[in-house]
Amino acid sequence: MKLLAIAAGCFAMLLTAGGCSSDAQRTVAPVHWDLNAIIEPTTLRINGYIGSSSCSSFDSFEVLEDENMVEITVLAISKQADACTSDMRLETIDVVLSVPLGQRELTGCLPFETRPGEPDLGCRTIVPYP
Repeated sequence: MKLLAIAAGCFAMLLTAGGCSSDAQRTVAPVHWDLNAIIEPTTLRINGYIGSSSCSSFDSFEVLEDENMVEITVLAISKQADACTSDMRLETIDVVLSVPLGQRELTGCLPFETRPGEPDLGCRTIVPYP
């Protein structure tokens, strides 16, 4: 009977709090993304680097716009685990802007460092994926 009560308690926690484990084991943080294509003047296709398929998952994305810049933030949920797969999951996201990107600065991609001799276009560098 006691085991049944514990199982019922865990099931209730699963429904209300996401599981029997502590929320401290899960974190939501911004991740790197690449510009894949400018589909239309107001639609950007980006690919977020979510992380290991066994330990990370896409959470959401946020867009802040003004007349000078567009900032896109991709958020991923990571959970602590003893071992994670070494694959890199990508999430393809179509971002619809309120007005065309035009000459506005595109930020938020958390760019990797460029190699010597390569131009740094920041978040405007288009990285095509199949």
